[in-house]
Amino acid sequence: MVEIQKISTKSSDFRNIKQVYNTVFPQNERLPLSFLKMRARAGKAEFCSIYDHQTWVGFFYTVYDQRIAYIFFLAIDPQYHGKGYGSAALAEAKKRYADKILSLSTERPNTHAANNEQRIRRHRFYAKNGFVKTGFYTVEKDNEEFDFMSTQADVNPQLYQQLMNRYLRHHRRYMPFKIIRE
Repeated sequence: MVEIQKISTKSSDFRNIKQVYNTVFPQNERLPLSFLKMRARAGKAEFCSIYDHQTWVGFFYTVYDQRIAYIFFLAIDPQYHGKGYGSAALAEAKKRYADKILSLSTERPNTHAANNEQRIRRHRFYAKNGFVKTGFYTVEKDNEEFDFMSTQADVNPQLYQQLMNRYLRHHRRYMPFKIIRE
């Protein structure tokens, strides 16, 4: 059974989080872990560890306000891939943020991208877990495009924009992006 635990920024889980974060996410998609911790300490986000009984299997990092919760990073330790932990974590996230619009972003499929098959698999994974495209996408660092997906099809992009503006206040250098409607 998967259990989700909100952790403090001083948790011993950060040894695992740092290793998986640096392994799973490409450098151009990562923010400094110190920045993520700073925003969590400020109450703008939270880290949650994912456990199978006592075994740490992954984490997610969510930025949220009273209306929307955005899963910024979700990572399962590669040694536990394919065991259903990602789906179980998303199911728990839906419960945790049941009073909010739950959302996330994933790289848009692109036939010119070296990892296009992986992008397509991620879209299928999120769709299988109840996330749908919302009709807009973002263009972020290095002109990378990300589909904005949510458990609700009709999401006002301004909710996301406002959330990120509050989260990144005075720190915009970390996430230049623009929102494009399809």
